[in-house]
Parts: sequence; C-alpha cells; structure tokens
Amino acid sequence: MNIDPSSITAFAQDVLGKPLYPYQAEVAVAILTSIAEGRGRIFTVMMARQSGKNQLSAVLEAFLLTHLAGGTIVKAAPTYAPQITHSRLRLLTMLDAPGVRERVWHAHGNMLGLAPENDAARSHAGPRVMFFSAGDESNVVGATADILLEIDEAQDVAPDKFDRDFRPMAATANTTTVLYGTAWSDTTLLAYQRAANLQAEQRTGERLHFEYDWHTLAAINTAYRIFVEQEIARLGRDHLAIQTQYLLKPISGAGHFLTGLQQTLLQGSHVWQELPRDDEMYIAGMDVAGEQRVSPTLSLMTQPEQGRTRRDSTVITIGRVSYNELNLPVIEVVHQAWWTGMPYREQYAATIALVEQWNIRTLVIDATGLGSPLASLLLTRLGERRVLPYTFTRPSKSHLAYQLLALLNSGRLKLYAREGAPRTTYEECWQQVRKARYRLPEPETLDFYVDPGDGHDDFLCSLALLTEAVTGAVPAISACVRPRPLYADEGPY
Repeated sequence: MNIDPSSITAFAQDVLGKPLYPYQAEVAVAILTSIAEGRGRIFTVMMARQSGKNQLSAVLEAFLLTHLAGGTIVKAAPTYAPQITHSRLRLLTMLDAPGVRERVWHAHGNMLGLAPENDAARSHAGPRVMFFSAGDESNVVGATADILLEIDEAQDVAPDKFDRDFRPMAATANTTTVLYGTAWSDTTLLAYQRAANLQAEQRTGERLHFEYDWHTLAAINTAYRIFVEQEIARLGRDHLAIQTQYLLKPISGAGHFLTGLQQTLLQGSHVWQELPRDDEMYIAGMDVAGEQRVSPTLSLMTQPEQGRTRRDSTVITIGRVSYNELNLPVIEVVHQAWWTGMPYREQYAATIALVEQWNIRTLVIDATGLGSPLASLLLTRLGERRVLPYTFTRPSKSHLAYQLLALLNSGRLKLYAREGAPRTTYEECWQQVRKARYRLPEPETLDFYVDPGDGHDDFLCSLALLTEAVTGAVPAISACVRPRPLYADEGPY
C-alpha cells in the first residue's frame, strides 16, 4: 500500500488536532509499516488505563481512511454497547476535523466510510470501517478485513471466538492484526498472543509487543501522575485494579471469585427441604435458560443427566429468610430446582407452582434476553410485589457481585448441607461456586463468571439474584406483643 508510516505523527497533530505521545507514535508506525509492506503481523498493545489506547486506534483508522482508496478495516470489542458505540463516535469525531470533514463520510448500521460519489460507484465505495461485537453470541461470519483487523479489550474476548470468527477475516489479504488491552489473567487471548510475540521477538528481533504501564504517561503528564498516585493511595498497590489496569501485571492462575475462606463461610449445616414450613418466609432467585425443541420420540433430559449436558439450565434457588440479633437478614438456601431444555410454557407453569407452593415472598428473575418474555408473563400473573425482573448489565451484575460478597463475608448467606440433598444438584452448584472467576472490566466494577471450558454459571447467577430478593422481603408480623412491666407496681401502658 502506498502510505508513509512516519507521516502519521504530523497527520495526528496538524490535520486531526490530536497529537500522539511518543509511545503512541512508536506503535502506530510499527502497525502502518506492517500494513504498507504487507507483512500481516499480529501486534499486541497493552497500555495502562487512560494512556491513550483508544485515541491511538481512532487516529490509525482516520489515517487509513483518508490515505487509501478502498478496503475494509474491521474493529471488534467484547460488547457492542458501550464499547463499539464509543469507538464509532470517537472515529466520527476524528473525521470531523477541518482537514478531513471536506470528504463526505457515510455512517450506516455497523459501517462507517467514504460515501460513494454516485450509485454506480456504490459497490466499489471505500475505504470503510466495519464494527462488530466479539461477544460469545455475536454473528460476524462473512466479513473480510483487507486493511486492518483490530480487537479492543482483547483480554475479555474468548480465544476460540477470535480463532473461529475473527482471525479468518485476515486470511485473503494477509491482513495486519492488532490486539489492544490491559492485563488480566495469564489465560486470556491477549496473554497468549503476548507470550507468542515475545518469543518471536527473541528469534527475529522484530518488535511485535508494545507495553506501557502507568509510569510511561506519568513521566510526561503531571495530572495523570497525580491521579494514579491518589488511586494507589486509596486502593493500595496490591489492589487488583492497580495491579492489572495500571501496572499491567497479570494474575497468575487467575482470579477465583470466592476464596477458600468464603467457600467455607458459604457452606451451611442446615438441611435441604423438599417442602416449605408454615412458619418460615421464603424468597427466590431465578436464572433463565433457553428451551430445546425436541422430537416427539425424545423426552426432555432428566435431572441426573443435566450435569453432563453443555446446555444452560433454568435454575430457581429458594432461600429461607430470618433476622439476626442486629435485625439484618440471613439467607439459608433450602431448595433448588433446575430444568434443561424445558419449553417456556412448561417453565412458566412449573415456576408458578413453586412460587405458590413455597409462598415465595419475592422472586427476582433474570429478564435479560431469553428471560424477558418469561419474566413478563410471571409479572403479569403474580404482580410486581412478588416478581422483580432483573436485567443483567455491567453495573447491575457488579451490584449483585458486591451484594453477594457482603452477605457472604458477614456470615449471612448459607447453602444447605450435603446430607439429604440431591447429589447432582449439590455437586453442580458447588462446582460452579468453586470454578467461578472474576474480572474488573472498569474501575469499581466487578464481574463474575464461569469460564465456558469449566462449565456453566446458571446456579451461580441464581444464587446472586437471590441476594437481591431479600431487599424486597419484609418480615411478617404474626402477633402484637404487649410490653411487660419492669416493676411489680407498674400498671399497663
């Protein structure tokens, strides 16, 4: 390609009005050299939070769009909203600079590029950027990247998703690929490619991995240095956010959600209950899975077989609520029901039966995606005082994570004992508890999950939703107890 990699520094400063720091320019020149010479390198770029990773990517995209006659850049991130949405807006802002806006840019759907001069040129219009989600459920088959392939926050993208859906986009043109991100565990896509790049550098001497912790920008930006120093003082140098997002240190053996002590605190000694008791108050959390279309000759999986299936299950966790000496709620999980592949109408009927049988005070149900229609039906039938739909977003899931940990650390959340409980239910629940991991996608934001290679997280999510249900449960007043006189000569009040 006929581009001068070294000219990006002047382009960023003089045309876009977004000058690059020296370390950003170093990365940009290496990437553009690979593109110009058709080398097809895979670069890894790790920068501390707020060090200009996103600006670097947008400047690169703007430079290529204004210097090439055609072709496609593919940009992906773990989520479309907000990550890809922000990337798209950031690029549009770059293209609104005085030296660039004279060209007519066209944004439609997930595509942004140079508008065609007429209808005849539409099929050959370009260059352009196509934006995609790299989430597990996204469908990106058919797209081709012949200029550049970019994966943002690559530490949160599943390696098999990248290998299966995104890496082949670079095949026909041997396209240069860039994985951006910060540190997390040593088993992420970014960590794997970083290790491969460092090994390749030792053999060839060509730099493929670029890494800049917070000290790099702090040395040339006083405001940034003061901010990070304050964060270190506030959180402590050993805090995960400091270690991973500012010092770029991966967590070896990566971040289990619950420590051994917390797992011990979770294990209760109370018995499993098949039926409710009249004098107890119950709440429930429900994680919803999809249904399975089966032929008339095949029956649904029975519960003992569920532990061997790769499909998610709908899980309802029922907890008994009591109050401690400080009048704080204590939850003891006494029953769990789970169904795999059950049609929604049967899930609806079974849930109604459980809620009525146990006289559930509050049911918090996952209303994200597949759970939304079922949550709506249950809300209509049971009313908003008993059913609370809960939509999983990054902030709302973080709220559940912190809430679950708060109850657990204070000894106010317990699982039933093994004795007397269904073996497969107990084992599946505890497997997810032990396998659960966590990550910090943003400062102060905590995410929990089970790696797909380790199993499912439906029991874990149901347990987390149960902690939200306790906020809507108010202890019933069964009788009015009259005050007792302190002294014999006191009369009634």
